[in-house]
Amino acid sequence: MTAGAGVLRSEASLREAAEALEALHGDAVAGGDDDSKAAEPGVESWETTNLLCVARVLVAAARLREETRGCHWREDRPERDDAHWRRHLVVRLTPERTLDVRTTDTADFPPTLDAPREP
Repeated sequence: MTAGAGVLRSEASLREAAEALEALHGDAVAGGDDDSKAAEPGVESWETTNLLCVARVLVAAARLREETRGCHWREDRPERDDAHWRRHLVVRLTPERTLDVRTTDTADFPPTLDAPREP
């Protein structure tokens, strides 16, 4: 993560990080296909699974945002681009454990799925 998606990032470094993380994710998923367990259930395996998920989300969002904004610094795109990127990125984990990464249409924060609806 530090090398590919650290403070200084580029499309190439983010692509390499994404490929490495997807390989780890693929190995983890493949390890659970038979009757054996890939890891003993417990805090360490849950933390590792969660860290892998967060890393995948971070890299997927960073790859989509093709500008520099805040602490997201793209070496290959050093300028901020409000016209195209003054909006939020929303990442959801699908039932198939893949990532659905989208941008909002405006800078308004999108409602969450569990947020109460106005009458």
